[in-house]
Amino acid sequence: MLRSLITHNPWQKFFSLLLAGLIWFTVRYGIGQDSRNDESNGNLRTFKGLPITVLMTASDLGRYQVAPASVTVTLKGDPVTLDRLQSSELEVYVNLIDHSPVHMTRRIHVNVPPGVQIADLQPREVLIERQGIAPGPAR
Repeated sequence: MLRSLITHNPWQKFFSLLLAGLIWFTVRYGIGQDSRNDESNGNLRTFKGLPITVLMTASDLGRYQVAPASVTVTLKGDPVTLDRLQSSELEVYVNLIDHSPVHMTRRIHVNVPPGVQIADLQPREVLIERQGIAPGPAR
């Protein structure tokens, strides 16, 4: 029974295996070409030294130190859009609205314009240290 499964219609089985191998190589080669095309066609752009903003509630009078104080963001998108993009259009922040311990590690968030995606972010997290209470407004 098992032998007949292997030897019955051998040419059809050989052709199916050959076709499956060709499809696999085609897909594999196409995926590799897409990532190389992004880099060679200028579909990636890197912004270095972007400052990190600390997002907190208005009632939080604490002062915070962020380490490191800046990040490197690599964006992917349409080359024309990326060429026109200014670093001031990118919003890099750490959200402290629900947290205010003395020391913590927080994930960095980046808001980018429509049609642009984040390809890489270095570092992805920062260390936040509470420095003390900021002076309030003069009364």
